[in-house]
Amino acid sequence: MVAKKEKFWFGKKVLVTGHTGFKGSWLCLWLHSLGANLVGLSLDPKGPKSHYKQIKLSKLMTSSRGDIRNKEVIENVIKTSQPEIIFHLAAQPLVIDSYSDPLTTFQTNVIGTANLLETAQLSNVLKTIVVVTSDKCYEN
Repeated sequence: MVAKKEKFWFGKKVLVTGHTGFKGSWLCLWLHSLGANLVGLSLDPKGPKSHYKQIKLSKLMTSSRGDIRNKEVIENVIKTSQPEIIFHLAAQPLVIDSYSDPLTTFQTNVIGTANLLETAQLSNVLKTIVVVTSDKCYEN
């Protein structure tokens, strides 16, 4: 028997940005196990040993590739997937990379998030957006 709180996710349309990353792939695996209908928007996973590839997440969800700095990409994914809930994890999370390329980090983390929030306003079915950041959990 499924617990009441777990029934909440069953059949929910959920968009996860950054689903090919470490945290995003774990979140998607968990949401899939609870019965969510998942769509992901992300860049390609990094490396052949990425968690996304190891768990074969592409077989469990709809996976879209795109850069959140491109507002049209986000608009297209939201328009076609009609999510009720968005988890926004797409970011440039590595502190050391932000030192070497601060402009791209700013554009991705700030402008990308602003693009998502602005585009989300156009949805008639979206109920919640959860914005996640935890760059300090990664060791340089």
